[in-house]
Amino acid sequence: MSAVPDQVSNQLYEDWRFVFAKTGRVKPGQDQRQPSAGAMRRTLLTAVRRKPQVMVKITGFSKSAKQLAAHLDYISRNGDNEVFDHQGVGFSNIGERIGLSTQEAMHAYGRAIASVVSKQNGEGARRGRGRPRSRTAMHLMLSMPAGTETGAFELAVRDFLNDQFQAHDRLFTFHDDRDHYHAHVVIGLQGTDGRWLNPRKNDLLAWRENFAASLERHGIAAEATPAYSRGKGKDGYRRDLEELSRRGTRERPSPSPSYEAETEERAIRRRAEAWTRIADHYAAAGDQEAADAIRDYVADHYDYRPEPGAAQEQSQAPTPEPLARRRKRPGVVIEVDRRTAEDLGAFEEDALDEAEALASAEIHPREVH
Repeated sequence: MSAVPDQVSNQLYEDWRFVFAKTGRVKPGQDQRQPSAGAMRRTLLTAVRRKPQVMVKITGFSKSAKQLAAHLDYISRNGDNEVFDHQGVGFSNIGERIGLSTQEAMHAYGRAIASVVSKQNGEGARRGRGRPRSRTAMHLMLSMPAGTETGAFELAVRDFLNDQFQAHDRLFTFHDDRDHYHAHVVIGLQGTDGRWLNPRKNDLLAWRENFAASLERHGIAAEATPAYSRGKGKDGYRRDLEELSRRGTRERPSPSPSYEAETEERAIRRRAEAWTRIADHYAAAGDQEAADAIRDYVADHYDYRPEPGAAQEQSQAPTPEPLARRRKRPGVVIEVDRRTAEDLGAFEEDALDEAEALASAEIHPREVH
């Protein structure tokens, strides 16, 4: 049995938070206690033992009832593929009960979701502050690698949605048209408590972790390690550029202003250094099992491989990190440390808009039943 360090050093705790992207302020109700040495070791070894990675992706937003109806037609294959409501009831059954076709019942649910925004932004509507709302619903995709057991996957998706979005109206369906079974989900942005869903980077990380936990409860091995902590850069930009170049049909677009190759390289390198410091810590504590597992993980996932001990020496150098000022909205300046500023700069935020006020709806999708 390998020795487990009984105390957590400040450096180990900071590196643990960093590789799992646990940044930002703790929200009310979240556990603010530092994990025990044993719990921290378990999460680290779980991450490096190559479990399949979950995928939770925001694929877009609907800004009108028409757009939402078109998206629902797509995910339902024009009514041929069963779509379920927030209670898990298929719209074929709902339509039969209320005398509508499957597609008509589904569209009625979608119109009720969209009516929340149209009423708020309509004539006579007042908001405390901010721009008029434009989004009505968020589109998510949940998936796992090919070979995942479909029945357990469906149960895990249902449990995850019930736990994570209990206050929001939602529709979901399952597709098997690719090599991996996946779920399409539509989430109404306003909850039954009047609050609006405003997803940010930390929300996506939490959703991935919670979805992985739901899969684990249903017997599917899953992990939700951030991409940079697996030595991976951002997906999308280089693939799009390569595809456009291959087609030769249009001029290659400029990369997103929020994406910088050097920033991404630094972010990945810093995580390789953090993993190496963690391995050095366990090696010094006599836990060779954990040290070897983490070093093997770094060798397999990172092109940049710090020498054992080098990252620890670098971390001990007295180099205070100055604050970087970053403008998020006109007239609003947020101060964050340089590490967080660079990470935020490498994160794609164009799908995440500001939702600033609370509002209530007179017509609610749950009334469709």
